[in-house]
Amino acid sequence: MNRRTGARGFFLGLGFTLLWQSGWAAFALIVWLLHRWKGSSLFLCWAALGIWLLSSLVATVLLHAGAVRAEAPAPAPENRNPYSADNAQVFLGVANDAAPVDPSAPGEPARTIVLIVWRKPIAQGLAQRLRDDPGIHLIFEPSYSRAHQAVCSRATGAVLIEVAESGGQHGISDCLALCAHLRGAAPQCKLLLMCPERDRAAVARAVEAKRLGHIDDFVFYDSSIDYVASKLLAM
Repeated sequence: MNRRTGARGFFLGLGFTLLWQSGWAAFALIVWLLHRWKGSSLFLCWAALGIWLLSSLVATVLLHAGAVRAEAPAPAPENRNPYSADNAQVFLGVANDAAPVDPSAPGEPARTIVLIVWRKPIAQGLAQRLRDDPGIHLIFEPSYSRAHQAVCSRATGAVLIEVAESGGQHGISDCLALCAHLRGAAPQCKLLLMCPERDRAAVARAVEAKRLGHIDDFVFYDSSIDYVASKLLAM
């Protein structure tokens, strides 16, 4: 609630409260008329007006404070789900922030796997599956346009590239073109495609690309995380 809207709501509420408790004003008017007619004391008139104004103001302040408190956003609960997007960084290196990997340096992971996928649950599931393997370093890159930087700026052993199911952007044609580029830029890197099993055209092109050596292997959407992880480790 902004300041102008809050002030407007407060005065509107005060007006309704004054109307709701207008009985006190009517009583004060009657006392004032008696004063004009018979000269009675105005004490009850002023007392009724004071009660009317003060009680209306207090009621409006309390109602307005309750409305403001109700509109305030509740604090978000702590996210303890390891598969959520917020906790993905616990298990995944981010391609933009991670430094290039030197396999010969002491203490560095022995093998880097880059995940170029647009569905985060896939990356998070693989990260959960491989988190206890000290010889694997996972890099998650959801932007296909930054795939070259993610793969070629470090000693990458394998890449998982997800083919979009829609067949448009990041469809099989785009992903095969990306594989051809990476094959030339990083020939030591193994390429694994993830294809939608219901897209027969995409599956046929993936089979042909494997036969021609443009990719190393492919898996389907309905493959289990354990199966995809074993493919990546075996490549």
